[in-house]
Amino acid sequence: MSKTVFSAAILAFSSMAMAQDYITPADLSVEQSNEMYSMITQYNSCMMQSRLQAHPEITSGEAAANQIMDSCEPHLDKLKLYLTENNVEPSLVEGMAKTMRSRAARKMMTQTMNNMAAQAQAAGNAEKMNQENSAD
Repeated sequence: MSKTVFSAAILAFSSMAMAQDYITPADLSVEQSNEMYSMITQYNSCMMQSRLQAHPEITSGEAAANQIMDSCEPHLDKLKLYLTENNVEPSLVEGMAKTMRSRAARKMMTQTMNNMAAQAQAAGNAEKMNQENSAD
């Protein structure tokens, strides 16, 4: 019984000691925070620039989204590495990357759906104009 209690106490103490070694992004110095935000800005910029580029070889919205997400993933990898090297809690690092990735995907999906709706509306208007011109 005493071995079990002693083992549990050692495990709890070592877990507390390990947890205390990690920091949160809020604990980073000003310079480190600036570098972190610079990396976040680079990721967001990559996503925006990639969405603006034409991809004529891609035939589906899903394939375009996958290509854009894949092309910007190195920016997230760089951010994760930087935060890990600066001793940020691993679950916070993964959570931040996952949140950024899902936010970018949602934004991209919304823009893609809006673009598809606008294209469908334009095609409908063109068809309507052709029918009116044919009737005259």
